[in-house]
Amino acid sequence: MTKRVTVYDISKRLGLSPSTVSRVLNNSSLISTEKKELILRTAEEMGYQKRAIKRQKGRAIINIRLFLPKTQFSYIHLFYDVAELIEGIQHGFGETRVNIITSLNDGDLSLFDSKKLGDIDGCIFAFTKPSDALEELLEDRSVPFILLNRSNPEHNYVLVDNLVGMDALVAAMYKKRGGSLKPCYVGFSKLPSVSEQREMGVYKGCMARNIPFDREKDVIMVDSLTELREKVLPAIEKHSYNGVFCFNDLMAVSLYQTALRRNWRVPDLFSLTGFDNSPMLQLLDQRIDTIEFSLLKLGKEAGMWLNGRIINRLDNAIQKALEGDYIVGETI
Repeated sequence: MTKRVTVYDISKRLGLSPSTVSRVLNNSSLISTEKKELILRTAEEMGYQKRAIKRQKGRAIINIRLFLPKTQFSYIHLFYDVAELIEGIQHGFGETRVNIITSLNDGDLSLFDSKKLGDIDGCIFAFTKPSDALEELLEDRSVPFILLNRSNPEHNYVLVDNLVGMDALVAAMYKKRGGSLKPCYVGFSKLPSVSEQREMGVYKGCMARNIPFDREKDVIMVDSLTELREKVLPAIEKHSYNGVFCFNDLMAVSLYQTALRRNWRVPDLFSLTGFDNSPMLQLLDQRIDTIEFSLLKLGKEAGMWLNGRIINRLDNAIQKALEGDYIVGETI
């Protein structure tokens, strides 16, 4: 009996990842034409036959697994309301009955072996990404998945437009301080992909307005909030920065409080911005200028896309950036 040719056989011959091969064989539009043609041609030459996947269009309830970051990133839960995200997902599915099962993205693949919860019809990765092993498992089983506030050119995702959001903050600070503005960006090394996008937003915003900004000298990266006192405040003092763009609201709040302990007044000494419009901003006596991050909108977009894939059998890809709203505060 001839051995069935698998995705892994094709990927081994071409030196590509199994997930990339699987996406092409499942009609993904996110792979380049050249690579797509190579994979399809090789699959035909090797005699690959796609395994039939049973789809239950009339199922009463759709099962969606929502993956959240591991506990080592527990600070995320300080300003992201998971209940709001779930509400958005449910709105996106409309009249379709959906069962949302939450899990930590800790690499445990046995979750998909459990029969107690039924088959998983789709997955959402919020503020996290699947491991290579999990990605290959999902692709092999033709389970659609989408990333929220994370991006990958070969994946489906919805995120907040960090470039546009940061540009709005740069514009507001420039309007206040004009040509005297000397800005810096405080980034977070633990989330490099998001931090780099927001840094780029500051850089492009400054370049568009002829504001001097050196991505080598004017970017201060921290590993933890404790480094704000050790690295950021000395840098502000040494270089006379009068505009500080923080990676997010948590960092902005912490920097505000740290500066206050030195009797540094904001915005007298320097203007300050955050990002995400976290509920924690209400704890300060001054409202920090920020960009609103709507979990409701992100969840709704994810729900609509998965509903189209699972219920209506649509093959459309989604790579979407949502524009956040500038929330005017008192710190610019």
